[in-house]
Amino acid sequence: MNPIKIGIGVSSIGRFLPLVAQSAGLFEREKLSVEIVNQKDEERAVPDIVLGSTPIGTPNAPSLIFSVLEGSDLVIVGGLLNRPAFYLVADPAIATVADLKGKRVAINEPRRMAGMVMLALLKRWGLRMDRDLEVIQQRINDRSYEVLMEKQIDAALLPPEKAFLAEAQGFRVIADSLELDCHWVPLATTRRFLRDNRESVQKIFAIYAESTRLFKTQPQETIKEITRWLPALADHPQVIEKCYKLFAELFEPTLTPSPASLQSILKEVALQDPKAADLDPASLIENLL
Repeated sequence: MNPIKIGIGVSSIGRFLPLVAQSAGLFEREKLSVEIVNQKDEERAVPDIVLGSTPIGTPNAPSLIFSVLEGSDLVIVGGLLNRPAFYLVADPAIATVADLKGKRVAINEPRRMAGMVMLALLKRWGLRMDRDLEVIQQRINDRSYEVLMEKQIDAALLPPEKAFLAEAQGFRVIADSLELDCHWVPLATTRRFLRDNRESVQKIFAIYAESTRLFKTQPQETIKEITRWLPALADHPQVIEKCYKLFAELFEPTLTPSPASLQSILKEVALQDPKAADLDPASLIENLL
């Protein structure tokens, strides 16, 4: 039997649970042959699931919803992160959100999670892109970090790994997205793959749940695994420790997608595609228990 390919999308700790499982021998214990694929691009996560090249994986919630609205049969079988953890990192001279006025701020593509979260935060802070900021459009999240380091921009919304690394290099974290109740990372597949491979998907779901428990209860082993997969952080143990504590707190131990968090992200997607307002959060979920 060919291995089932699990896509993790990007090199983010929020996607590392199958790597923890692999290190602990959980797939082998369940006699599951799997291959973990890091696409290194969040835009590939959804089409790779839809096309079956990685039939199960962890896309961002907005990408999944946009795909469903376009007619795909994607379905959420587990909820890993029920709220987004992005950090607004700025030049040290910028102390508060109010100080962003007139500054060069990177905005990622609005259909991506970081871009959508940034738009929601700006609305919450009462800042308008067309009036209050000099917006620097960034297609992908990774490039925002580079241009911030190069001082081509004054602030950017970054994932924890990059935000805390920037902070360690003298930049200032001035805000975060943790108060936004928006679903971030689901475990997803297609309904047709689930129909034909339900037992395997149930095993993978159970392994993700066990990996969550190991992540939370075995910090030394988990940090060692994180360091292995994020060598750029190897010289910054305090950054890895901070990232570990954050995700240990945020991972949903039951893998239950919060209906409220799905409703919240649907509202954000609806600002770009009004059809999202008609979606019932329950219609996006398949309960495997």
